[in-house]
Amino acid sequence: MIVVALVLSAAIYAQRVDVVETTGVFGKASYPSMATKVMFSDAKTVIKEFTNMMKGYNPETLTAKKNLITIDNVIIPALSENPIDVFANISQSKGSTDVNVVVAFSLGANAFITSSQAPALYPTASNMLKVFANDLTAKNRDAILAKLGKEVSKEEKKLASSEKKAAGYQKSIDGYQKNLDKAEQKKKEANDNIQSTNSKIETSEQLIKEYARDINPENSGDVIEKASKARDKETKKLESYKKSLGGFQKTIDSSNKTIEKNTKSKTKTESNLSSVNKNIEKQREIVRAKREAYKAVENQ
Repeated sequence: MIVVALVLSAAIYAQRVDVVETTGVFGKASYPSMATKVMFSDAKTVIKEFTNMMKGYNPETLTAKKNLITIDNVIIPALSENPIDVFANISQSKGSTDVNVVVAFSLGANAFITSSQAPALYPTASNMLKVFANDLTAKNRDAILAKLGKEVSKEEKKLASSEKKAAGYQKSIDGYQKNLDKAEQKKKEANDNIQSTNSKIETSEQLIKEYARDINPENSGDVIEKASKARDKETKKLESYKKSLGGFQKTIDSSNKTIEKNTKSKTKTESNLSSVNKNIEKQREIVRAKREAYKAVENQ
């Protein structure tokens, strides 16, 4: 709502704060008056600034009740060397950042400074209010820009922090996936080696049976000796193959643990990344709104 109000106020201010003639209501009385606006402000601030300006002219009395200000017997050299009375009604609608300023300059004897009653004084009085409204508007605008600038910077830092966190999560996910790929490859290679080794074991066991058939009294000593040596050699191979199976199985078990560990870590990190990405989208919207609010005021 604040952003929308600022944007609307900025659009109006693009036309510049001006002064128009109107009939002002000051309690139960109504007088010919001049009306203007102070943008990007609140009634309390404008009342304070207006009374301070009037006090600078040393009025005989100055009373302020709520939004009504009455100044008696004040000499404003640019307007008149004689004392005049000034009435001001400063109000603001709920939710608005515009403050309405209605002022009546009484010359006495039911005469007021208007373009018809006092054409010589009207431009000066009108310009005095116009300068007051524009200067205060500019002052408020600069204050708002400073505040919005800090807010934009703060929200941008939050966004950068979240994006950095997201990048860290993604890097971790990539690392877990790399570990998973390696573990899966090792597991596959180990399974392939087990199949290959089991095939070799079957072959060795078959050869050992064949060599065993040749080791019998019916064969000559040379055949028996040759078959015995071949059988012993193949037996050693068989033992080596069986021993390798244990190593391959250990590799599979280790790979399974690595896969399980990295899968859990990856899933958890993906959940964290999803949460951070949602925050990033919200934060980007906040930054966009802050930047637009800043630009809307800056362009005026």
